[in-house]
Amino acid sequence: MTTIGERIVYLRDLYEIKQKDLAETIGVTKATMSKYENDINIPNADILCSIADALNTSTDFLTGRTKQINPYFNTQEEYSTEKLFDLILKLKKENKIKVFERALTLWEEEQRT
Repeated sequence: MTTIGERIVYLRDLYEIKQKDLAETIGVTKATMSKYENDINIPNADILCSIADALNTSTDFLTGRTKQINPYFNTQEEYSTEKLFDLILKLKKENKIKVFERALTLWEEEQRT
């Protein structure tokens, strides 16, 4: 997937959303949605945001800036200690230090309450 259109189609297929339903949700015609998906037209910023919202993703994913489909955490499982450690291990040393310092500050605040 290298284009906005390809990513829209991918997510629509993933979530089993019909093209006409997505078009209706974001307030465009089916023909316009088809042009976006076939990379004939590029959606403006407002429409791109609407598409991202409707497909539960980010504009960064749609534009290829990230490979993470859904950067928004919405369940407690996604905040697991294991996932936190995995993420921290991927950081550069200076960012690991920042995370540690912030965690220590939060812990100290909790101890005062």
